[in-house]
Amino acid sequence: MVQLRTELVVVVPQKCLDRAKTRLSGVLDEEARVTLTLALLRRTLEVCSRLAGVARLILCAPDDLRSLADKFSAELRCGGDDGMRRDITMCSECWHVHGRAALLIVSSDLPLLQTEDLQQVIAAWQQGAQLVLVPDRRQRGTNVMLVNDPEHFEYAFGEVVGPGSFHTHRSLAEGLGLTLAVIENPRLSLDLDLTEDLIAFVEQAPDDPLAQYCKDQADDLFRTE
Repeated sequence: MVQLRTELVVVVPQKCLDRAKTRLSGVLDEEARVTLTLALLRRTLEVCSRLAGVARLILCAPDDLRSLADKFSAELRCGGDDGMRRDITMCSECWHVHGRAALLIVSSDLPLLQTEDLQQVIAAWQQGAQLVLVPDRRQRGTNVMLVNDPEHFEYAFGEVVGPGSFHTHRSLAEGLGLTLAVIENPRLSLDLDLTEDLIAFVEQAPDDPLAQYCKDQADDLFRTE
């Protein structure tokens, strides 16, 4: 019988703004990338703050984002300098998670994110999954992840080479004998890492003000003759 924890903590990791979305530098200048990053982060925190039954919301990010954390009643844990793997490990070991709470990890760059998407992930955990994984649309990265025993899991975020964090997380779960659920959700699978992701966002949500902003800022990319 799987012993599920009774508390749930949500963590949103965010790297330093001057290092965010650098793979979009070919189509967006630095100011536009920072604006996009902040808009996505606000959207993520707003969605997470609406989740019912969450004991605590954590923003793991540089200290200059403290006021944004306060706006959404999130606890700020300073991070963003040494990589997502270290930040998530740190959050897993903090006192209000270690030994008492499951951890829901939500990437901060999911432009189509809605509350019901995260409720779907939580429901899979409540039904007995010790690990819930939501891959990106390339089946490489892990966009959302819920871990029942977070302090005992070895995270693979940040894997640039090799199979990617999704496959590594899945293999780790299988090796540990964890009950695993993989959720294919098109809204959760779209993250804004590459130019083609930006194009997909604009195509899928043309009326979204943030999509319109991206289209305006990357004018050459979307210009039609």
